[in-house]
Amino acid sequence: VAALAAGATLASAQELEEITVTAQKRELGLQSTSVAISAFSGETLKQNRIFNVSDLAGMAASLSFTALSPLDQEINIRGITNTRLDSPAGEAAVGQFVDEIYIGRTGGMNSDYFDIERIEVIRGPQGVLLGKSVVGGALSIITARPEFDTSGEIGLSFGNYDSQQISGHATGALNDNWAGRISFQTRAHDGYARDLLHDRDLEDLETVQVRAQVMNQPADGGWNARVIVDYSKLSSNGINVVAISDGQSGGFRPRPWSQMRDFLDLTDPRASVPEETQYAGDRAPLNQYLSRETAGLTLHLEKEFDRFQFKSITGYRSARTGSLYDQTGGGPDVFDDPETFGATFDDFLAFDATAATFFFSEPVREDSDISAFSQEFRLTSSGDGNLDWIAGVFFRNDQIDKFDRFVGENNSGALATLTGESHWLNKGDNTNIGVFGQIGYRFSDKVKLSVGARWTSDDKGGDITGTAVATGDRFNPDDTVPLTPLGEEYDTSYGETWTKVTPQATLEFTPNENLFSYLTISTGFKGGYFQDTPVNEFAATFPTRPEEVTNYEIGVKSDFAGGRARLNAAAFFMDYTDLQVEQTNQDCLCNLTENAADAEISGLEVEFTFAATDQLLINIGGSFIDTEYVDFLESSGVDSSGNPLQRTPETQYNVGFDYTANAGKYGEALNFYVSYSWQDEFAWQPANANFEDSYGLLDARVTFAPEGAKWALSVWGKNITDELYRTNIIPFFGEEVSQFGAPQTQGVEFRYTFE
Repeated sequence: VAALAAGATLASAQELEEITVTAQKRELGLQSTSVAISAFSGETLKQNRIFNVSDLAGMAASLSFTALSPLDQEINIRGITNTRLDSPAGEAAVGQFVDEIYIGRTGGMNSDYFDIERIEVIRGPQGVLLGKSVVGGALSIITARPEFDTSGEIGLSFGNYDSQQISGHATGALNDNWAGRISFQTRAHDGYARDLLHDRDLEDLETVQVRAQVMNQPADGGWNARVIVDYSKLSSNGINVVAISDGQSGGFRPRPWSQMRDFLDLTDPRASVPEETQYAGDRAPLNQYLSRETAGLTLHLEKEFDRFQFKSITGYRSARTGSLYDQTGGGPDVFDDPETFGATFDDFLAFDATAATFFFSEPVREDSDISAFSQEFRLTSSGDGNLDWIAGVFFRNDQIDKFDRFVGENNSGALATLTGESHWLNKGDNTNIGVFGQIGYRFSDKVKLSVGARWTSDDKGGDITGTAVATGDRFNPDDTVPLTPLGEEYDTSYGETWTKVTPQATLEFTPNENLFSYLTISTGFKGGYFQDTPVNEFAATFPTRPEEVTNYEIGVKSDFAGGRARLNAAAFFMDYTDLQVEQTNQDCLCNLTENAADAEISGLEVEFTFAATDQLLINIGGSFIDTEYVDFLESSGVDSSGNPLQRTPETQYNVGFDYTANAGKYGEALNFYVSYSWQDEFAWQPANANFEDSYGLLDARVTFAPEGAKWALSVWGKNITDELYRTNIIPFFGEEVSQFGAPQTQGVEFRYTFE
């Protein structure tokens, strides 16, 4: 039976198997871990076609996801979300780890999930063992390890949008002490959307991932080593952006882009007319694009001593990313050739003079070079005594060079003084040092108390240059005042060091072998911040303090009905302070990210797994989260106190059914899987003026795998009802400039294993 449930498969015809997790830096069973975790095996990920966090979001309680693009991902756990990650000083609020290496730039350093042992979705702050920027929680991705027994697998999948996926791995002994593993995945599909102006796909995809590793297990009790090398590459024609009227009245709402779409009768939300852009120094105009290339090296060294284990985790990652996208999905280019759409700008002016007057484009081009080195040394007690402990030190350095280019065009003349091009070259250098420890004492077989703390020094700095460029713009050729105002040119340095202590205390109570409960108080913080594209030197050197959270949580994990049923639940209250919010600063009369709000979050998470029969496995999960800004007066004068936190659905649930049927002489060869995930409406902005409607996604799969055979054939479908939902919006001028999630996809897959 497929590994459908969070942390459960069928171990036998009667009982659910328990997944081993390492969220607390030890190998523990999921049901005896005092952290709210959903764990998914690699087989689950393959069967459900989980390639990234957007696919994973529908399967775990309190996890949701929004994104501008694969390079700008916003992961939300318990109402705490990753925002403002563009800046070299930007921090995630939900940490991501791959084989215990922290992935600091979530979009710039990720790749598809492939050849995975398991993924742990860890909820709540983990400031002691996982460190800073694990405020809402973390995703811990553990790749499949080398094995000494020879085995492997190859998988082929083809579907609509000309989708193609090829994946595989091979593992085996290299000699008596060393084993190796090599794995790969390529994935491609045509665009889910079209650029009508240039007749090309948008939201297409081509990816390549490769991972090679070796591992030794010396017979004499010496050093264990695991070396992992990985590489990935992604390319695309870029994102599809569509402006939709916000439907509101009052205020200044010219709605230039949605009116342009109405005028040209562009009704398909999966089509747009993005600008072709020529920046200063370019030989020719460029169409939209998106690219990412990453490489990584990970080294694990371990040695067992009499009373403790020593472990060293070393990581180096590099990435190069690039993107060009039209923020509004259309601009003056659409009227350059009247034969394309049968209209001129003067026709648009006659159709709606206000909309045409404020009709402009602002394509953004971003290029980044990123490198990160991290080192952790950790001592972990061994033995089965009443006392256990962990102690360690951590070091990480990130260097990020980021080059942003904005260019604006307006062909009405009304905004002539706001057109032009601006450049920002931002070179960031960030160093994080941590010292941590945790000690636990078991008073009896039923009661254990653990306390711990982490001291962190977080140093951020860099050099930034802001430049206005004479663009040769066809409408205003001598203008150098950019549309996103660069108030003054500057060349300056910025820097700040913050230190924090994040404690944690946990009380565990185990009444019997089938019931485990815990009470915990945990803390975390999200690092301080400097602006990404500041308008002047004041803004460039303005430091934003870290966000902080304190979590109070009670959890219960239980197995019953003879091991066929599992119910896990957690209730929590989180005090969230010094939220980093973009405001208008009166000292510079510009937008700055400031510590402008506090919030409170409370909720309940439930996950239930039931082996109803030997053939049927049922999984149900859900979360109910109440969030509230408790002190938030926006610079616009809007009092958002009492409003729910942005991008956070109040209710989420997922339901899955996995059924295996007998196919006569082929044995129990037919497997039917169906899942449905639903999330409540939520507000995109703190002011609660722009909302995403509730929606649900239906996925299904049928697999034929004869007993004893080494092959399996599947038919699969994702978003079967072709639900139209948004992954990001930017409200502006009465518009909701929107991106949409993937449409209905379906295909076939063939997998072959060998030994």
